[in-house]
Formats: sequence, structure tokens, C-alpha cells
Amino acid sequence: MANFLNNTDFHFQISAPSWVIPGTIAENCRFLAGKVDEVALLFFETESCLAYTDADLPQELAYTGLAFHIHHPLDLPWEKGGGRVAEIVLALNEKAEHLNPSAHVVHPPPAGPEAAGVIQEFAAVISRSGIDPETVLFENIKENSLFGLTGNIADCGMKICLDLGHILAYAQHDLLRESGLDGQVRMLHLNAPGPKGRHLGLEHLDRDGFETLDILFEKLSKGGTVTVEVFEEKSFFKSLQLLSDYCTSRKIK
Repeated sequence: MANFLNNTDFHFQISAPSWVIPGTIAENCRFLAGKVDEVALLFFETESCLAYTDADLPQELAYTGLAFHIHHPLDLPWEKGGGRVAEIVLALNEKAEHLNPSAHVVHPPPAGPEAAGVIQEFAAVISRSGIDPETVLFENIKENSLFGLTGNIADCGMKICLDLGHILAYAQHDLLRESGLDGQVRMLHLNAPGPKGRHLGLEHLDRDGFETLDILFEKLSKGGTVTVEVFEEKSFFKSLQLLSDYCTSRKIK
């Protein structure tokens, strides 16, 4: 297993998803405590996550030594406007308020002429809330690579999460050449692309994958977070070890 926690030279935090072993969020957090710095709370479905109670996110998780961030739902209703999406993000933040989430990963609206305006609507509501806009990170996804939107996101005071697997699976390499990306990348999601959108371990990366990974680390801001977004125990820890070896060989600090 990678020994990131005992290596203070790395300038980033290592995060795991809240689904590495079969079980609840709480069970995964207890399992991951002491193995990573941070856990991504996977709030993937709007309706079910809005129904979470203290049983789903018990107070005791605040004492595991872990930091937390929220990965917001994959089914955010952007068609209902940026204001409605912001209301959902705020409500889910309230569910996890006792865990002091440090960031909020949000899937953007589908690419198109209306995307920038809807993001601005979303940002206007967030900016009047208790969430710091700089902790909101838009992620490149199949439906929207964020190409052409990085400047708009920066103008809204928000940041970016780059997903390696999505860049590779959907040929989104042009995004990495956007000048608006510089200084904006606060988080990386690391996985290899698999069939039907599956997230495979880093052992499945090819040459292009590792070359792209080099660029992602160049873009990552100091103090950012690296989430090994692999949802299976054996492959997760193999990826963590591979990442440790990679960072050591590339002298990434």
C-alpha cells in the first residue's frame, strides 16, 4: 500500500471514494481511516441523497482523522436552471456540515450555448451562501469537456476537477491546452477508462494515459487533492501503490 500519509513532501492530499469496499459510507470511512488523507462522499443520486439522515452520515465520522469533500449527484437537474442546482448543492452540504467538506465536485450542464449562462446562475446563488465559490469544482464529463468554459468558471470564482479517465475515454485532450486552465485545477480524479464508463485501476493506463497524467500533475495547484477514483478494494490499493511509485520516479512533490 502507498505510504502517502508518512510522506510530508507531497504537495497534494490523497483521497479515496466512499465506495472502496461493499458497505455504507460510514463503513467505508472507518475502513479508509489512516490509509488516506481524505474521502470523497459519493452523493451520486439527488433524491436518495437528499433523504440522508444521521444514520447515513453519523457524527462519529468527524473523529476518524479524515478530511472530506462531496461529489455531488450525477443527475443534477440543470434543465431546471442553475438556481435549482445550487439549492440541491446547498442542501447536500447541510447534510454533511458536521464533516466540514472542503470541496464540492459538480458535474456541469451539457455542453451547448446555454451552459455558460446556467453556470453563472448557479454561481450567483452559491456566492450568496455559506459555501466559498473557490471550493466548487466543475468536472469534465462525457456530456461536457469544459472546453471553452474554463474562463467562465474562473470568472464565477470557481475551480476545476480534471478526470483522467474521462479525458482519455472521450478524447478531451484539447481541454489541457486551454490557457484558462492555468491556476484553476484544484483536484484530479485518477482512473483508467473501461467499457461502458467503468473506472479501472491505474494499472490499465497505456502510454498516452501516463503522458496525460504527467500533464495533469503539471496543472494541479499546490495543496490540491488527488482522488484515486477506483471503486474496488484490490484495484484501489494497487492504484495507490502505482501512484506512489509514479510520483517517486517523476520526483513529483
